[in-house]
Amino acid sequence: MQSGLWGGVHLGQSTGCYKKPLSNILNIGGLEVGIAGLNDIMERTLEHSNATDSELKKILLAQLRSHNYVPAASEGEYLSALWTEFKRLRLLRMEDVEQNYHGIPREEIHWYPNVDEKKCSGCSSCVEFCTQGVFTFDGKSHVAKPFSRLVGKSSCRSFCPERAISFPTLAELKGILKRLKEKHSIKE
Repeated sequence: MQSGLWGGVHLGQSTGCYKKPLSNILNIGGLEVGIAGLNDIMERTLEHSNATDSELKKILLAQLRSHNYVPAASEGEYLSALWTEFKRLRLLRMEDVEQNYHGIPREEIHWYPNVDEKKCSGCSSCVEFCTQGVFTFDGKSHVAKPFSRLVGKSSCRSFCPERAISFPTLAELKGILKRLKEKHSIKE
């Protein structure tokens, strides 16, 4: 049995009357495939928080190969499954980190995207780009988790070909933060 953390839960943690290790199985090409060292692969990749998505995918693949045999013909499917799981785990970590912003509860900071449904063409670019899981998609994009968006970041707006995503201005954000710092007696 492996040890370590996976999604904030200790592997091998007692659940009920027996120990149930979390799965090291991913769905790859419609098949359930066991991945040796999956927890270690994810943890080592998460250490590279400043890397681009392209760099992270290379790291994931290198980590996967260091623990497992990866058939060349299936490399893309393995990477796709790993990337999906990595983004899920990274989102869980970000949610843990972004509970507050400089001492201000995140839910009080109204910095999140708005989607103009009339402009949205349904391309889903924002959903694919967003690593925080802010958007959902049902033929059109919708903001499902507004407070998951990192304060001051608005890069998803540039990925929308229809310019359907908007944010408050940075001047508005500055005013919001100033008022909230005063409210919470936070000195600059």
